[in-house]
Amino acid sequence: MRAARYLLVPLRRTGRRPSMKQNDLALALQEPRHDNAHPHAWLTLAAGHAPRGEVLAHPAPQPVRSSLFVRRLRMEARIGVYDWEKAAPQPLLIDLEFETASLLACRTDRLGDTVDYAEVVARLRELALARHYELVEALAEAMALAVQGEFAVPWLRLTLTKLAPFPGAEVGIVLERGRRA
Repeated sequence: MRAARYLLVPLRRTGRRPSMKQNDLALALQEPRHDNAHPHAWLTLAAGHAPRGEVLAHPAPQPVRSSLFVRRLRMEARIGVYDWEKAAPQPLLIDLEFETASLLACRTDRLGDTVDYAEVVARLRELALARHYELVEALAEAMALAVQGEFAVPWLRLTLTKLAPFPGAEVGIVLERGRRA
């Protein structure tokens, strides 16, 4: 039903419609507020018209998703199956995108209300040098599990690229875990 997507907001006595964009409602209202809305207004809106001066229909706040990313993060890791790879740490390139659970930090502008990507980067670097990994798949999985578990991230996509394992080539993995909210 089309009306289910709308909040009913009374018009001001001036008859002017408030100038509000769709995402303004998502940020301004935590819960729908219905001040003196007409009890049958949703029927009128479902029919495709709003009574003049009685109610105004705004789109209901849509679930707003945000994701943070870290791109082109260079680091070294103890990784590889060949003797020449085991002799010295190998250069890696990491791209990470992860969904945050709320938009609280957008409202408060406080680091404590979001995932601190500096902490995420430090954790990835720590994992890369913690032990020797034979495969890029194993290191990518360890990184994804750590980020998802330690930072309460519902969804992430991690791309791990091993730079120059062979002349003129890069190899890697793209790993996606979780579900987008």
